[in-house]
Amino acid sequence: MRNKEKDEVALVNIDRNPLILLLSIGVSTLLVYMAYTFILDLNPWGFVIMVPATFLSFQTIWLLLTPFAMVFEDKLEIKRSLFRNKMLFYVDIKKVGAIKNNNMFISYNDDEIAKIPLFGIKTSQLNTLRSELDKHVTLVSNERG
Repeated sequence: MRNKEKDEVALVNIDRNPLILLLSIGVSTLLVYMAYTFILDLNPWGFVIMVPATFLSFQTIWLLLTPFAMVFEDKLEIKRSLFRNKMLFYVDIKKVGAIKNNNMFISYNDDEIAKIPLFGIKTSQLNTLRSELDKHVTLVSNERG
């Protein structure tokens, strides 16, 4: 009998910056409109513009439907864009540093320091992300020893 994957439910969702969403909606709408008008005028540039317009429209829908970051019981998923996702497991993290210039610094167990860019996150939720990550890292480190 096959084991079914259990559905993980996010404990906390961190939202995206509304200005980034509006900018993405505006650019994709403008490109789709330009491609549509060029195609109606039988201008071949309409097909050229259609490729990035389709990609940006799909990216905008994806940005609207997914949160910036999701906190789970054992990991943190940061979804910056369609192709740039990052998973941080609490077991690997030793210390969570401060947030400076929309970057969060994380120290791993092997003393490697990683800079995680937080461009696109809602500014009111920067401290929420850091406190949730710090809370889960301390829980895991206390369980370890």
